Amino acid sequence: MRNPVAVTLADIRSLLGEPRFNWDDPAPWEDLERELGVAFPADFREIVDAYGSVTINGQLYLKHPARHLLHSLSDAMEFDSPAWTLYEMTFGEWLLDYLRGRDVTLCVRGRAPAGPFWEFLP
Repeated sequence: MRNPVAVTLADIRSLLGEPRFNWDDPAPWEDLERELGVAFPADFREIVDAYGSVTINGQLYLKHPARHLLHSLSDAMEFDSPAWTLYEMTFGEWLLDYLRGRDVTLCVRGRAPAGPFWEFLP
């Protein structure tokens, strides 16, 4: 089991650069969580609130649940995956490992030779 390390938005920002979305209304998350009967991890919400609906390294897609956005998580939820793998880490720990090029289910090596990047979804 991993030794938990507190990953902060500042850790993610140090690799991705400054976020430009900076959402501060929890209502879209609360509505989606109530609709699905689940709670999203706080660090996932914090990161998606900061960056919004983005693609990272052209490979990882994060979508914000605000329904008025072009790419809303609440409109795009699909549960057709036949299997889930449990990793004993927070989303922030996983994202930080991914951005550092460590093997954590998606391989970033070669996708971002100049370093991690993000861009708003088209």
